[in-house]
Amino acid sequence: MTERSRHNEKIVNQHTQQASGYASLTRSMGSGRPSRAALIGARPDDELLDIACGPGSLTLELAPHVARATGLDITPAMLDQARAAQARADVANVAWVAGDGAALPFADGAFSLVTCSAAFHHFEQPTAILAEMARVCRPGGRIVVSDVTPDADKAAAYDRMEKMRDPSHGHAHPLAELVAMGEGLGLGPPRTQTSLAGPMPYAAVLATSFPEEHGRDELLALMREDAERGEDRLGFAAALADGEVTVSYPMSTVIWTKP
Repeated sequence: MTERSRHNEKIVNQHTQQASGYASLTRSMGSGRPSRAALIGARPDDELLDIACGPGSLTLELAPHVARATGLDITPAMLDQARAAQARADVANVAWVAGDGAALPFADGAFSLVTCSAAFHHFEQPTAILAEMARVCRPGGRIVVSDVTPDADKAAAYDRMEKMRDPSHGHAHPLAELVAMGEGLGLGPPRTQTSLAGPMPYAAVLATSFPEEHGRDELLALMREDAERGEDRLGFAAALADGEVTVSYPMSTVIWTKP
């Protein structure tokens, strides 16, 4: 068994346990949020592929703005959540595919819009994933990566904390790393947008988590300590609101147009 397959098994194990809770959390986070269709530049004639789609949040958000949408994920339980969300939304132009983002089962240039949201920090070989996204994107199409992007000087601490909470976490890339990744693949300079997602109660995040070597109370205590210090050493903008620990995630969207 290869290292990559072992890591993928860890991802599937964690996300199978997280599927229902994470789907509920993403629905609550998305409530009232402006649509990302305009930022991404979704068009009525687009053929969309959303990789590592999880419970289908972005796929279903963009589906009304494109001709057809495909959501791909490696975790069957996440795809079950996506199908349920599709039924609730009564959206017809979406198909779901089980697969690995490092070996996409699609022809070169099959899509005009290829997206990935809140997943790059899980990938063991993110450059290979981005290369696959570029391969299946036709010239002139857009490749979009949206993920948490801590400050470079806080990325190591952020990673340590997230690996304690979720053993399938890999590395949260600062924005400059994502931009450089695309440049290395010949994608050229992207458009970018960065903002904070949150604040949200850290207890709610922990409720959807299944740490293996650390207790939820331990993780909450560490985040509370960071909030009380007010130094944001961990990169989560931890704060206290009526005694409750809240966190905010620095999120960036990076949009390349394929040459």
